[in-house]
Amino acid sequence: MPLPDTEWTRGKCGFKGLTYMALGLPAVMSPVGVNTEIVEDGVNGFLAGSEDAWVEKLSMLIEQPALRTTLGAKGRETVIARYSVASQRDNYVQYFNEVLDRPRRHGD
Repeated sequence: MPLPDTEWTRGKCGFKGLTYMALGLPAVMSPVGVNTEIVEDGVNGFLAGSEDAWVEKLSMLIEQPALRTTLGAKGRETVIARYSVASQRDNYVQYFNEVLDRPRRHGD
């Protein structure tokens, strides 16, 4: 997921990278915006901030099948633990309860 470091890209949500990770694919993402919160470099994916870093990290994945498997599995674990519907279930329930508990205004 290569991105330039611009105001626009810093506001992106990282969905493409999360999609790769959810599928168990090893993700390589630019260290832009939320990507640095999603990926722990070398643990659940790679961050690559220069052309040389992209070549290095992609080469490692090409040459090391076990690394591909490990990063892919760790990335999937990250998505399940932090970004899945199941991981956010209690937050959803809390938000719905807060909305239901609000006093209704006249005309609602």
